[in-house]
Amino acid sequence: NSSKAIKNQSKDLRNLKKDLSGSTKATKAATKSSNGMAKQFVKGAAAIGLAVAAFRTAAGVVSNAIQSFRDFEFQMAKVGAITGANRSEFLKLAKSAQDLGRSTFFTAQQVAELQTNYGKLGFTTQEILNAQEATLMLATATDSDLARAAIVAGSAVRGFGLDASETNRVVDVMTVAFTNSAMDLEKWQTSMTKVAPIAKASGFSIEETAAMMSKLTDA
Repeated sequence: NSSKAIKNQSKDLRNLKKDLSGSTKATKAATKSSNGMAKQFVKGAAAIGLAVAAFRTAAGVVSNAIQSFRDFEFQMAKVGAITGANRSEFLKLAKSAQDLGRSTFFTAQQVAELQTNYGKLGFTTQEILNAQEATLMLATATDSDLARAAIVAGSAVRGFGLDASETNRVVDVMTVAFTNSAMDLEKWQTSMTKVAPIAKASGFSIEETAAMMSKLTDA
């Protein structure tokens, strides 16, 4: 009886071992399948994340473009109101601002701000169109704010009693003064406020006045 019991126990152990082996194989298969599903889920989540990020980037670009267009429209509305330009003149100003915005370091809105400031000084549409490219070159050469460069150049024209058609001449004088001495836009604007009326009354040209101001600044 004891021998028979031992045989039965051995048989039970073999069966248990067989069952455990089958269970282990099933567990490994399930684990492998689960890992595969997890990998697919991670890949899917990553793809969704990339799609969302791309959408957000595209939406941001579109939003910025719309905002820039609105800012430009608002600035051009100010140009139209200040200059009193008729429809044909307004379209010329808007087109020139867009063209210069595409072909220079400045944006169309910044060119529109230049036009606004010249308009405040009484420049006509044609006078603005004639002056703006030279003013852009001045701002580029001296690393100055475009709108401020316009107001300073325009004020010098008015201060010396010059015709607006001579703005290019004034801008050229300013560029030479700024690139060949310690004179800059801020010093020029501060000085010209007081100097221009006196220089004009004394018969000095803007070139002579700029040369003297540059020497004084260097000293």
